[in-house]
Amino acid sequence: MSGQSLLLVAILLPFAGAIGIVAADRWPNLREAVTLITATAVCAIVFTIYSAFNAGAVFAVDIAEPLPGLTLRFEIEPLGMLFALVASSLWLITSVYAIGYMRGHHEHNQTRFYAMFAIAIGSTLGAAFAGNLLTLFLCYEILTISTYPLVAHAGTDEARRGARTYLGILLATSIGLQLLAIMITYTVTGTLDFR
Repeated sequence: MSGQSLLLVAILLPFAGAIGIVAADRWPNLREAVTLITATAVCAIVFTIYSAFNAGAVFAVDIAEPLPGLTLRFEIEPLGMLFALVASSLWLITSVYAIGYMRGHHEHNQTRFYAMFAIAIGSTLGAAFAGNLLTLFLCYEILTISTYPLVAHAGTDEARRGARTYLGILLATSIGLQLLAIMITYTVTGTLDFR
């Protein structure tokens, strides 16, 4: 598998896993197996990428160019690689813990929890491997929206209120500050690529 394909699989596999988790909703053992298999596969792929990256391989892929000069780009650099290693490893560990916790406490909405957690990890890996500010911004927004149900998971009025506050603060600051900074950066430099 090429470096570009491996990079895309690492980012997209959690999203595919989320679909599998939702499809297995009626069968808790299967749903949790999909969660663990996906988390294990993503962790293994990220460690495979790390091994190749450490040996000098270059990983970069342009997905699309929504506007001239503005691309959706994923590229691996050392700090992003470290972040991806931590995120993928922790997803596997926390999935094992979450399964025991959710079952032990007979939590409601377990399928939603596992699916949104998978989407959050996929967007986290997208942010870790972002090759420019536009890609980072989009992945960050997906992460923000996907973690809303995790914050509101308890389903109480207090949890929903806290989740709305969480979402409001993150969206307001990312759109009001980060997006503004991205536009200023592009105006001044003519690029959003990390250099």
